[in-house]
Amino acid sequence: MKKPMDLDARPYRYFVTVAEKLSFRRAAEAHNISQPALSAQIRELERRLGFPLFTRTRHNVELTAQGTLFLDNARRIILETALIGRAAEEIRRDWLRVGIAHHMAGIPERNALIDSFLAARPDNRLRIHGRAPAQLYQELADGMIEVAINLEVAGSGASRSAVETGMADEFPRIVLGRRPVALAVPPGHAFHGVDAVALSQLDGCRIGSLSRAHGVRLSEVIARGLRQAGAELVNLPEGDAPALIRYAPIFGIPVISLGWFAMPEEREGGRLKQVAVEGLGIETELVAIRSRRPARAAVDRFWDLMKEGAGDAAGALPQAGVTPVRPSEPNPPRPSP
Repeated sequence: MKKPMDLDARPYRYFVTVAEKLSFRRAAEAHNISQPALSAQIRELERRLGFPLFTRTRHNVELTAQGTLFLDNARRIILETALIGRAAEEIRRDWLRVGIAHHMAGIPERNALIDSFLAARPDNRLRIHGRAPAQLYQELADGMIEVAINLEVAGSGASRSAVETGMADEFPRIVLGRRPVALAVPPGHAFHGVDAVALSQLDGCRIGSLSRAHGVRLSEVIARGLRQAGAELVNLPEGDAPALIRYAPIFGIPVISLGWFAMPEEREGGRLKQVAVEGLGIETELVAIRSRRPARAAVDRFWDLMKEGAGDAAGALPQAGVTPVRPSEPNPPRPSP
């Protein structure tokens, strides 16, 4: 079997170690090679670069001005080489590259899919790449990832970034589940005593706002629907969906809930409650997407598993938490703004 190419940036590692220890002897010991061998590597690197890296005396080693300027570049070369080496290893060993939007680690259905694949196919190596939603579509089109999992506005077909770049039709997709956008309401708030509120009851209500962390289109569609109802959207310290749920009891206001993230355990004073918003009519989909490029067997196996996970119909996954029902009283009290 042919030995893989050496991608460890050895001369640059030697240079950085000498620069940090200011000693050829200690650098040689750190790399477990002889001092003459290390010195020869540094001299060859200096020859190729065209400038000296160190001034050497019998008792001292110091960086030259050129060596000082080159040091950060050498560290960057080492880092990039490590990344290249890891990528080459994954390609050589046939790793499956799956992109998943940031902030989705807390979605049980997402984790169940990954765990099921690993349990069913322990021979398949899997690498998860966390990305911003817009990056998922671009990297899928560029071949940097082979499958992506994302949250989208139901029926949108793709994020705005994908639509604007003309990539929306390029991706076959599977809808893994669908959830209505609702509110996560802290104890003590007037909405906490009901299971659903009418859209008109949001007029003047302060609601923690979703940032663009889950995609521009998703956040804008939700914000537009709530503003049209007269809600006052509040920017909290963090705006991704899991963070909003965490901040709701601290600020004492309802926050946007995408329905995919579990409510925290009960705290002092009670537990957050998911409350449906009747008339809002906005849902999110958990989707899997892939490009139309010829796929490896590992991609097809992962895709088949997601088809099974989607159930007999789109949106078949049960909703975590409560199932929205009509409130027990026809007009629950409105909170003060």
